[in-house]
Amino acid sequence: MELLVHMLSARHSDILQREHAAFAPPTLAKIIQDNHVDFSKSRKKNTFVWDANLVDIVLLPGKKWMEDVHTIYTPMLWNDSHWVGLAINLDLGFVEILDPLSSLYGVRRVTKFMKPLVDSLPYVVKKVAMCEHTQFRGLKPFMWKRIPDLYTNTRSGDCGPVSMKFLEMHAHGDPPPQMSSITDRIVDNIRKQYAMDIYKTIVLPSYYAARFTDA
Repeated sequence: MELLVHMLSARHSDILQREHAAFAPPTLAKIIQDNHVDFSKSRKKNTFVWDANLVDIVLLPGKKWMEDVHTIYTPMLWNDSHWVGLAINLDLGFVEILDPLSSLYGVRRVTKFMKPLVDSLPYVVKKVAMCEHTQFRGLKPFMWKRIPDLYTNTRSGDCGPVSMKFLEMHAHGDPPPQMSSITDRIVDNIRKQYAMDIYKTIVLPSYYAARFTDA
């Protein structure tokens, strides 16, 4: 998933810049989840010290939240077994959940999964991001909604690539075949294409770079 995020960020850099959006690695949600117990116990949440890796994501040069970027696209792992895509609107404080198998978890479980993220994001934005003179909505928890009528994937192992494809399509305004019209056969092709693209854009350049360095 880290490789897919890296690849898609480069592939769609033009439209992401134009739409003031960015892909963020899955470590975004993971760091917030890991810090949530300490954060929720903190009496001074405004001064909570966030993980340096999270700060780096928020303040990435050219992709600073609320300054360069207003929409974050990132995958999130639920229950250590199920990937979903998140489209996070920082201005509105709203998270769209792109779930490849919405029947897997009910509202109560999803609320539990999302609580660390929606509780923490307002504080991350206020403390770390440049929210002055923006539409930043304050410290109320972000709202979330699972987007209905998406392609449903019941095959084990597909949720990661499908979630990333959902995010990719969302960034482009959901062009044909649209997220609702994807089929299992299309997913097979998506997996093959992602594997080929990662090999060509990441693996091969790394191989040749290491080879010439050793030489």
